[in-house]
Amino acid sequence: MTNSQNNTLGARFVNAYNLLDHSLRTQYNFKTNISFSDLIRRCSSLNQVIRLYEDDLIDLARLRNAIIHSRSEQIIAEPHEEVVDLIEKVARIISTPPLAIDAMKSIDVEVIDAEANLYDFILKSYKVGHSNIPVYKKNTVTERSGTRTEPCEVLIGVLQRHTFMEALGKILEQGRSIEEFLKNTTAEQYLREFPYTTHFALVSAGITIEEILELFGNRKLTSVLITENGTSGAPLLGIITTADIIDLMQILEGY
Repeated sequence: MTNSQNNTLGARFVNAYNLLDHSLRTQYNFKTNISFSDLIRRCSSLNQVIRLYEDDLIDLARLRNAIIHSRSEQIIAEPHEEVVDLIEKVARIISTPPLAIDAMKSIDVEVIDAEANLYDFILKSYKVGHSNIPVYKKNTVTERSGTRTEPCEVLIGVLQRHTFMEALGKILEQGRSIEEFLKNTTAEQYLREFPYTTHFALVSAGITIEEILELFGNRKLTSVLITENGTSGAPLLGIITTADIIDLMQILEGY
């Protein structure tokens, strides 16, 4: 097929269709014996982008059958340009999905020490304007020989402003002093006493925007923390919260 033929609307449609089909079967390990429509229906429960465009993609499967000759596989009709743009966009998102870390704003992530008291958390949250503050505890890593220790910091949780207010309400209900609670309770102690107030996920730097949105859609998360390898002892690269969801969706829409 010549370059001019490759650039026709029909060729662009078929190329994007085939790329999307191949990418979904590869990523989710579906066999080749299921139809494209069935593939889309099954992937709609696994992928937020496919779920968003499910009905359109099933219609496009019918369109593909209408513009391709069943025996010769020749293109016998040209689809509208907006239809081609749609399937190319979906195929692009699925085959080369944008990474979440590339979409994060270049700001320093504020953290708090596990030994800091809750007064410190309130002040830090107010000053930096963040609702979610990761809590890090100083730790040591000992080599197998036992002859050398190396200090490190380990993520133990996230202090979240909204659920923190709920915890304060419980303290008042119990008749306890708010002032003493804030002054005498460390961040680590708070996370132990109120474990239900921290809802976060820890992921690696390879996570995509679509996977982040899927996490927020399936869990009661308030934040997703990104480290290089997805472990609590690795350096924190960034944090994504529910406040970022709209921005992430707009990035996918314009991708």
